[in-house]
This record gives sequence, C-alpha cells and structure tokens, in this order.
Amino acid sequence: MVHYFIVNPKSGKKHKVNVLDDVILPAVKKAGITYEIHETTGPGDATRFTREVAEKAQKKGEKIRIYSVGGDGTLYEVVNGAIGFDNVEITVVPTGSGNDYIRIYGGDELFRNVENLINGTPVQVDCLKLTDQDGREEIALNQASMGFDAEACSMQGSMKKLPGAMGHLTYTLGGLYCMFTKLYFRYKVTLDGKEIPGPFIQVTDFIGQYYGSGILGGRFADPTDGLADVVVIHRCMSWPIVFVYMLFHWQQKFDFYKYSYCDYLRGKKLTIASEKPIALNVDGECRPVTKCDFEVVPKVFTFVIPSDSTYLSDVASGKISHVIDQGPDCQEPRKSKLNNRHLFEHIVNRGIFGYRR
Repeated sequence: MVHYFIVNPKSGKKHKVNVLDDVILPAVKKAGITYEIHETTGPGDATRFTREVAEKAQKKGEKIRIYSVGGDGTLYEVVNGAIGFDNVEITVVPTGSGNDYIRIYGGDELFRNVENLINGTPVQVDCLKLTDQDGREEIALNQASMGFDAEACSMQGSMKKLPGAMGHLTYTLGGLYCMFTKLYFRYKVTLDGKEIPGPFIQVTDFIGQYYGSGILGGRFADPTDGLADVVVIHRCMSWPIVFVYMLFHWQQKFDFYKYSYCDYLRGKKLTIASEKPIALNVDGECRPVTKCDFEVVPKVFTFVIPSDSTYLSDVASGKISHVIDQGPDCQEPRKSKLNNRHLFEHIVNRGIFGYRR
C-alpha cells in the first residue's frame, strides 16, 4: 500500500510545529512505509490528485491510503476526488482551524500522531450526495446545510481578515453579522417525502457531529448507521429570543435540541427548494443554490481512525449513545403549545404569511 500525504501549504501557517518536517516525515521513516508527499497548488488540486492516484492504483488492483493534511476544505476536496473508488482509505492530519469531522473520533491531538494513523483502524462510513437545481453533484463527508448557518459560514472568509479572528471565532462573527439579515427563510423542505412546515432559521443535515469550528450540531449522529441527522430550527419566535437561542444554545451550550423550536429528525433524503438563491454549505464550502437534494450514501468511504481512539469501544460499551433524546418540551402536544405562545408566530407567520392556517 502506498501512503499519499496531500498537503495544503496554506493551512497551519500559525502552528508552532512544522507538521511535515517534525511530525509526518519522522513517522513514515520509522514505520518504513512507501509514501509520497504532494503539495496542492490551488483550489481543486487535491481532488484532481486524489482521483488521479486512485485510478492508477485501481488499474493495478492496489489499495492506497490518502492523508488529508490541512483543514476541512482540504478533506472536502480529497473526499470528492475519492468518490467511486473502493480501493482508497482516507484519514486526516489536521492543520486547519476547524477540523470538525475528526472531533467525533477524538480530535486534533490523536490525529496528529501519524504513527497511530499508519497503524489505525479502517471504518466504513456514510456520506451525503448533494445534487443542485442544475444537476451538479458533490459529496459531503460531514454535513451540509441551508439557512442561517450556511449564510454565516459563507461570511467566514471575510471574518478571517479581521485581526485576531480564527477558528470558531470567525463563525461566531459571521453569525453575528447574519443575525441582523439572515434569520427568516421560507423555502420548502421535505424529508423522505414528508413536508416539514416553515418558516425556518436553518436546516442542517449531519453525517458527523461537529461543524462551524466546534459546534456540536449533530448531537446524536452516527456516521455509520446509513441515516442522516436532520436538525430543523423553526422561526416562530421574535428576534431577541432568536438572538439568545442561536448565540448561546446553538453556538456555545449545544443544548439547542431541547427547545420546542427545534426538530431533531433522521432520514435518508432531504430536499430544500427556495424561490431565490440562498447559500448552501457543504463541509465548509459555500455557494448559492435554489434547490438541493441531500441523499445519504451508506458506507461508501473507508475512513481510518487512530489506533488509540476510544470511539469504537465507547460506542460498543454504551458510553457514547446515538439515541435521540430531545426531552419533554419537544414532544406533542406540549411542543405546539409552547410555540403558540410566541406573538411572532401568530402575527408574522400565521397572520402575514399564512403558515399553518
């Protein structure tokens, strides 16, 4: 097996450790493996290189392992290059500011131990296949969304230009900006053919659990169960309540799912359609769309987790549970009664826009 390290040279410049010279090279030389290092030259190069080496190895009947050395954007490109090749194993050497997908398996420190990645455990994981209104397809290993969180994510690039802004802070700043402009969406949402009534703040489809540089949005998600966790946050409350809810319960405390404004669902196919273009966030990569189908593709990738990760044993022992528990406030009829108390629901949603008449 050849081990390919695809390095994003623009990622991790603020790290005190030189990941390539101080972490990767000593580990591969100690392990005595056959390896190749490829530095990306620009957007899309990781996808091109991954597809190229995967196809070459497939023709030889060989397996390869690809190490995405960068952040979530680099992993996104590697995943989209590896789709369709069952001879490819994928893992991550994190150098970016987010690295959200790997948090479920133990986080940055475990994955920076390259020796334990070389001796790691392969796991078959699910992904999301996304198809927009023009038929363009792409793959998400972690999550995809439309609404407030996608709009905030699309602002992250601008926020990174501010002095001292990095990591989760850039998402928070983007969220504060969108809090005044992107909180009411009237798109049409269906999950496995059943329509979910609006209006919405956001709808997020999870395979993994974390996104937005550390937000635990897919609280109960299992990346191996063949289902996506769909978090729907309804806009049925006034702006001051939304502000507190999104800033603290969504971005900080991660107990958003306990509130009546939230539906935490599971399914295989989600569709969102909008009359005007809105942001689509796919593993941190954003672009405008008017319609998108999100479909789970079960066990399509082999992802390698570190040999010292306790994730698999914690799932087997029950220490980690994927059972959805939203609490009593999200059960009917109490859920509807709580939401009906908001004047915003009666005046704006039902009165002005005619929702749920």
